[in-house]
Amino acid sequence: MKINNLKPITILSACLVISLTAVSFCGSFIPMTYQKETVSMAVQGMGQDLVDLFLVVPLLILTLVFIHRNSKVAFYIFGGTIFYILYSFVIYSLGVRFNYLFLLYCITLGLSLYIFILFMIDFSRMDVENWFGQKTPSKIFSIYLILVALMFYLLWLKDVVPAVLKNSVPPSVSDYNLLVNPVHVLDISVALPGLIVTAFLLLRKKRLGYILTPISLVFIIILALALMGMVLMLKVKGISEDFSVAGIFLVMAVISSVLLCVFLKNLKPR
Repeated sequence: MKINNLKPITILSACLVISLTAVSFCGSFIPMTYQKETVSMAVQGMGQDLVDLFLVVPLLILTLVFIHRNSKVAFYIFGGTIFYILYSFVIYSLGVRFNYLFLLYCITLGLSLYIFILFMIDFSRMDVENWFGQKTPSKIFSIYLILVALMFYLLWLKDVVPAVLKNSVPPSVSDYNLLVNPVHVLDISVALPGLIVTAFLLLRKKRLGYILTPISLVFIIILALALMGMVLMLKVKGISEDFSVAGIFLVMAVISSVLLCVFLKNLKPR
């Protein structure tokens, strides 16, 4: 497995570890970080920052180490982790009110974007479809990705469509004093269509399908855990008593983890 851009990816990833650690630590333990936000938004930000600090940063470091040892599994997990950071920091950069971390938000977003570009350039050149045996299942993974996409589409459209028809503002926007909800923007236009496209590419046994399916599953796992962190923090701070949503995200993380293990188990030995 030849990685042409390993050196720049390593250098940029080391910088990303530093910036992500700084942002996550400040968001987790320095109250002034989210003082301009609503109480609910501030607590959710703290919950995600804790997940980033104690899960995403170590995962980023470990997978980078194993990429240097030519681990195919690490390459997939690294890609999913970088995409999660990219996705999250589009939201941080555009959805969090201006604060002393703004430049770090932008730096973290830029680093994750260019790492992901270099990563995908290298990955797309590899003969990935031949890493897996002919009996590697594809339908179950494709169906799952489509179901996840449809679930979130229904969730967001239930919030957005009535507001569009009434020419009003969705509660998820007005309650947090936002211009628009950046999660709606990212999911409806990029992330959810990406899951559906990935599902069909895998069904047709295309190279990008074999590349993007495990990356998508890793992304879903980390995102579900981050969302769990937000819900748990709301519970801890006494802002919300509804704990059922955390259970849904836990189930999603578990199912995605099982499917990821099944998919990667079909990798051929070196």
